Amino acid sequence: MRGEIIYEYQRLNAEDRKTFRRFLWANTVVGAILLTGLIAVALQGDESGAIAQNGTMHTQAKLP
Repeated sequence: MRGEIIYEYQRLNAEDRKTFRRFLWANTVVGAILLTGLIAVALQGDESGAIAQNGTMHTQAKLP
């Protein structure tokens, strides 16, 4: 399968190769942005949970 893809890429003319490289580059950039956002949301979720848990613990400690 991999050999077939390389063969097809080699058969492309210069303009199509340039377009394909741009397509791959754009996908890489978009994927990196989405991955960064996903990591940020995951880290934010952990912090929110820790804060909520600490708040609950303090509330329980104040009860008689």
